[in-house]
Amino acid sequence: MNKIKPITWCALVALLPFIFSSCEDYLTIDEVENRTIATDYYDSPQKLEQAVIGIYVDMRRALLHNHAWLMYGEGRAGDLTLELDMMDDVAAQRLTNGTLPLRQLTDWGYFYDAIQDANHLLEKLGPAKGELLSSYQYNLYRGEALALKSMAYFYLTRIWGAVPSAEAADRGTLLNQQEVLTRCVQWAAEAKPLLPRLLLNDDGIVSTALTEVRFNKTAVSLLLAHEQLWLGKGQEAYDGLTAVFEGQGTNSLSNFGLSLGKDSNPDITQQPYSGNPIHITKEKLEAIYPVGDTRRSMFTIPATGTTASLIVAKQDLLMIYSTKEINLLMAEAAWLAGQLEAAKSYLTMAAAGATENYALLTAGTFADALLRERHRILMGSGQRFFDLIRFDKVGQFLPSYTEGDLAQGAAYWPLSAQSIQTNGLAQNEYWSN
Repeated sequence: MNKIKPITWCALVALLPFIFSSCEDYLTIDEVENRTIATDYYDSPQKLEQAVIGIYVDMRRALLHNHAWLMYGEGRAGDLTLELDMMDDVAAQRLTNGTLPLRQLTDWGYFYDAIQDANHLLEKLGPAKGELLSSYQYNLYRGEALALKSMAYFYLTRIWGAVPSAEAADRGTLLNQQEVLTRCVQWAAEAKPLLPRLLLNDDGIVSTALTEVRFNKTAVSLLLAHEQLWLGKGQEAYDGLTAVFEGQGTNSLSNFGLSLGKDSNPDITQQPYSGNPIHITKEKLEAIYPVGDTRRSMFTIPATGTTASLIVAKQDLLMIYSTKEINLLMAEAAWLAGQLEAAKSYLTMAAAGATENYALLTAGTFADALLRERHRILMGSGQRFFDLIRFDKVGQFLPSYTEGDLAQGAAYWPLSAQSIQTNGLAQNEYWSN
């Protein structure tokens, strides 16, 4: 049985220029066929694995350039801050101010690079099954490509709302958010039975390090449930989460994040944590974490000064889904499925360290408590603003946006001119004013 030989990120990034042509032109939906890969290039398991890792690199670039994951999440929500020139503009919702970093954040090119590379790999995997790849390799690579494509579209629709399809059958067709999410669910559901709980290294031994930086069953199950919850499908999410996680020990679960390291693209942030500490004002910290909440230990809180610093335990990983989100998603799914007592139990487990007694929640108060705990527990993950959209709370937490603004699409990001220049799209109504 052929096993997987792990490829280091630095080595892979060095190889990528020889695998793919420049992606600079693939920033519009019309120009998706600009790759220069030889027809017979994929003639070994190693080269197919290179293609898999290339999708991870695309996703890493999409979320790291100009600290995008933080700007789309806690930065825009006004919670966490960095010492960057664009920070004030992002927090004040001046997203069309024209600075280079902001223009780059309004460009969706890297996400579509990931989708294009995933589709290309899925096309090449079919003939390789049974010839070049073992069943384990085929299932893993196919599962990863499907999960990464699903995740890329999921980010796209949460950031920009309606987005174009990059699929061969309807390339360029503008999809509304429900249509995008429906496809995301389909791909993640297809990936779920293919991906192992724990990945194997080249010697056939379970590798926790490899599992943590590549899609595994825990990660894809959380992604799928998250997408289902965006669609309001609480029962489906609850059933799926229960089937995967009920009765499982911690040894079978794993976090999932994007491995950090040197990138051949000089525009990509190299050290997103150590190079630029992430701060929160003490005033905001006190408002989010009351005295007695043990999650205050997530921050270094100096005796003097006005800010505290977020402590990032694993600075070599951009966390996407951690195991601590399991109970949060279980709580939300159970609540939407009409199982309030189970929902309260899961939320209580998730919120260890809180000062509130969540056993007293009602169906009417549960949503606010859940959103509050997602805020506290997932601080720094980049999910905060997306949660405000899903829970319909943007106007409450950012009162500068009126109901009319939100109806025109103010919650979503504007698009760069380059992203819409040749595909016939128009700027978001709110941002075009």
